Amino acid sequence: MKIKENIRIKQIGDESILVSHDGENMNYTRVISLNKSAEFLIAGSFGVDFTVQDWAERLTGRYGIDKTQAVADAQVLADKLMKAGAIYE
Repeated sequence: MKIKENIRIKQIGDESILVSHDGENMNYTRVISLNKSAEFLIAGSFGVDFTVQDWAERLTGRYGIDKTQAVADAQVLADKLMKAGAIYE
C-alpha cells in the first residue's frame, strides 16, 4: 500500500488530522482525526510501500503490544484510510 501524495498530517491545537492538499489549498471537508499510534504509522509511511504486517511490527516495537492485537489495529486503520481514499494498493 501507499499513502496518496496529496495527503498531509496537520496539527490543530493538540490534535493531529489527515487532510488532502491539492498543491495550493488544504481540503478540510474530509478530515480524519488521528490518535498518536495512527499518526506514528502514517508519518513513517509517506513515500514508501508498506503492508499491514509492516505497520503491526512498528506497533509492537513502539508500544510493546501483542502481535495479534497489532495486526488487528493496523488492519482497522488501513481499512479506514482505504475507504477514505487516503491510501491505495
